[in-house]
Amino acid sequence: MNEENKKLLLEAGVDLDRTMERFMNNEGLYLKFLKRFPEDPNFAQMKENIAGGQYEEAFKNAHTLKGLSGNLGLEAFYQTISVLTEQLRNKNLDHLEESMRDAEDIYKMLIQKISRL
Repeated sequence: MNEENKKLLLEAGVDLDRTMERFMNNEGLYLKFLKRFPEDPNFAQMKENIAGGQYEEAFKNAHTLKGLSGNLGLEAFYQTISVLTEQLRNKNLDHLEESMRDAEDIYKMLIQKISRL
């Protein structure tokens, strides 16, 4: 992986060492899956479901994003989406809006970084 891509990924909060182990050091395979992340509909669906009060569906979206981000080593997003997932699982809506804003900020940053790879 070239240095520019490594820098972008590190800035995005990717744990490159552990993630590359998970992908058997196959950088091409990792980048292939990472570049598909922005196409996944779960973030937009989660936002819609939260806005519409469909918290069970939003939980499913968040849980899927948690798994995707964990597998791709997107640690900063993983931490944030994990909090949101647990809030939705427990129907703890007190800080849901704040958690959603945090997740969206990191998500947008990730999408921007991934688009530059």
